[in-house]
Amino acid sequence: MSENIQNTPPSNEKSTEVDLGDLFRMIGRAMNRFFTFLRNAFLFILDLIIKALIIIRVHIIKFVIVGILSIAVGWFLDSRQPMVYGSDMTVQTNFGSARQLYSNIKYYNGLVQQGDTTKLKDLFDINDEQAGNLKGIFIEPKVSELDMLIAYDKFMKETDSINVYDKMDFEKFKKSVDPLTFGTHEIGVASGEKNVFKLLQEKLITINVENEYIQKQKQIRLKNLVAEEEALMKRLNTIDTLRGVYNEAIKSEARKTSQAQTQIQMSSSSVKTSELELFNLDEKISARLLQIAEQKEFQQKTINVLSDFSDGAKIKNFYESNLFRIPIITLSILLVFILLRELNKYLNTYAENKRLNA
Repeated sequence: MSENIQNTPPSNEKSTEVDLGDLFRMIGRAMNRFFTFLRNAFLFILDLIIKALIIIRVHIIKFVIVGILSIAVGWFLDSRQPMVYGSDMTVQTNFGSARQLYSNIKYYNGLVQQGDTTKLKDLFDINDEQAGNLKGIFIEPKVSELDMLIAYDKFMKETDSINVYDKMDFEKFKKSVDPLTFGTHEIGVASGEKNVFKLLQEKLITINVENEYIQKQKQIRLKNLVAEEEALMKRLNTIDTLRGVYNEAIKSEARKTSQAQTQIQMSSSSVKTSELELFNLDEKISARLLQIAEQKEFQQKTINVLSDFSDGAKIKNFYESNLFRIPIITLSILLVFILLRELNKYLNTYAENKRLNA
């Protein structure tokens, strides 16, 4: 029995060694298969590249001729196209007028695409040639990453729901927020005439922008600003009156006899503290009055222009030109044609070999 007990540990050690050996062999085989797969994939890709290079070498003359002809045709077509100029202006919308402005710009662009020069001429007070040269009128929000961060921070501070905190991160907020809620937008115009943009500027931001809702918003906002301004002015007058009363109290205390010196000091200290509080309140009210004056000035108009249209600059996009697109298309068609012909040769050879072997 003692011999059996002594022989048990070696048996367990041998079993463990066998299990570890099998495990290492399995890992080795898996790694060999993985590296074999990588090698075969690399060789397959290399083989495709070599075959492609062989095809290009055989048909290089065709590619060169087609490429040169395509470039010449693309350049000729581009040279025949009329020159297009573009310019942008940045605006700030007030009283929720962004949606109406976007609707107007969409309508104007529709008129341009339809070639309705009569309506365009009447709307913008321009001549027939200028109206006919318009190529497009566009608008998009001008929102920076910082604007988005500020809006996100404000949204999270105003939100009480825990579910929103857990589910709404910054990236989701960027995708879900309506860009029209931001106040700054960029209007762009494309035209065949270089000096028409400044003629359009005033009309674009004033025609049919103030609908009934916007007019009410504007009236209410300006009325509230005036009411707040009047209330603050009354408070300033009250503060001036109180300051005069405190100054008179200090003079009155100073005329008292020296027997009540301690009481005078305490009373004078209290009056000075109250006067300091009035001074701080006066500063805050004055600062707010300056803000109101600024808001009244900038909100006189429904839409403010932050940057004007400049003289038009040539619009050039190489990737949309015929000089780029035609060579790409023709060379791709030639390549597909050659590949199909090579495939046909391979299928014919394969069918012939099958017939001979049969």
